[in-house]
Amino acid sequence: MESIGVLMACPMNPYLEQELDKRFNLFRFWEYPSKPEFLKSHSQSIRAVVGNTFAGADAELIEALPKLEIVASFSVGLDKIDLPKCKEKGIRVTNTPDVLTEDVADLAIGLILATLRRICECDRYVRKGLWKKGDFQLTTKFSGKTVGIIGLGRIGMAIAKRAEAFRCPISYYSRSEKSDCKYKYYPSVVELASNCQILIVACPLTEETHHIINREVINALGPKGFLINIGRGPHVDEPELVSALIEGRLGGAGLDVFENEPHVPEELFKLDNVVLLPHVGSATIETRQAMADLVIGNLEAHFLKKPLLTPVFSGKSVGIVGLGRIGSAIAKRADAFGCPISYHSRSEKPNTGYKFCPSILDLASNCQILVVSCALTAETEKIIDRKVIDALGPNGILINIGRGRHVDEPELVSALLEGRLGGAGLDVFENEPEVPEQLLELKNVVLQSHVGSDTVETCKDMADLVLANLEAHFLKRPLLTPVLGDI
Repeated sequence: MESIGVLMACPMNPYLEQELDKRFNLFRFWEYPSKPEFLKSHSQSIRAVVGNTFAGADAELIEALPKLEIVASFSVGLDKIDLPKCKEKGIRVTNTPDVLTEDVADLAIGLILATLRRICECDRYVRKGLWKKGDFQLTTKFSGKTVGIIGLGRIGMAIAKRAEAFRCPISYYSRSEKSDCKYKYYPSVVELASNCQILIVACPLTEETHHIINREVINALGPKGFLINIGRGPHVDEPELVSALIEGRLGGAGLDVFENEPHVPEELFKLDNVVLLPHVGSATIETRQAMADLVIGNLEAHFLKKPLLTPVFSGKSVGIVGLGRIGSAIAKRADAFGCPISYHSRSEKPNTGYKFCPSILDLASNCQILVVSCALTAETEKIIDRKVIDALGPNGILINIGRGRHVDEPELVSALLEGRLGGAGLDVFENEPEVPEQLLELKNVVLQSHVGSDTVETCKDMADLVLANLEAHFLKRPLLTPVLGDI
């Protein structure tokens, strides 16, 4: 197949470019200063085009390539490909569905959490040394919020599954109501926005969905609502979004895509209620390689006269230390992300459906993400020691939402500095509010100021429970949440 001409529309994944170059006669479109001259010289040689979210195959390019047989998109989106023209010419089109579904859905939930819980802002708060001057402000709870999804395709369904694990009621809008779907359907985007607190854009970009998020939809979502866009930038009327955020007509936004990428409205940079990402929905090493393999596999299948391909992937393996109420809630959420779950606790729990590891070393050796969520006791102090960290290894991630003293902090710091551990997410520390200074400069660490329960809603619920326990005691009624009984 080395003689088959393949046109790469723009720079993209280096691995994909390398593998295409090995297998085909690869032309890099961006290297030619005169596109018309190139097409005139090579129009008879090119039988395939590889594009992505930035450049694909428009009608003009398709007309200029009479020998074109297939367009392979290094993306799930097809908005850069003239599909009617391809149908007219009998040109086959492939994309990378399923491969990136999990990553984009993961990122949607990440954007929600980052936006509502102010995770990025909180990280900056710790790094600037502001925690010593006072606690970070209370944020907004995600669990239980009503979530509306525009577009219930593969990615939309994956987002719904994840949000459902956070006890979020789900509703959706799409071109038509889905049969056998348990989620509430709204026949218009305005109705959906009026009946949800978080609105997620996950539909393809078409003429009908261009600026589907307009002033009317934003106003329906309202000053307590949040917009999450992991679709395409032109889904949103960007000037209207900016003005709504500045004027307080919208509560916040998490944006991975923009109308004129890589340009982002400068007004957004100053807003604390907005999280901005550089279109990284599928940008993990694993998924980009899988996408590249699928592009190559589809091209090879086409030219070898074999069926085109469709692969399936699962999530990272998660180990949980302590499967109590919080550990079980984490497991449920991780399970919704397609992650295999295992756990360690003092004894095996009946009927969990998760694998039990009798020692924490076993657990760390058999997971990629280790989450500490157990109670702090004499037995669990420094339960995360050098042996456990080394068992987790340079590709492993440690998450601590338990207590700071669960972790041997000097060992953790040295492991991160030496590359013996892949990364860490830390909400708690050994000597709060003091945080090891070495961590402040590391890019593979996320630092939070012990804000696990710090949402307005949860703090009020906790306060109400304290008051109710006191009243129950003095009124000689059963305590609502007793820890120790009568002595």
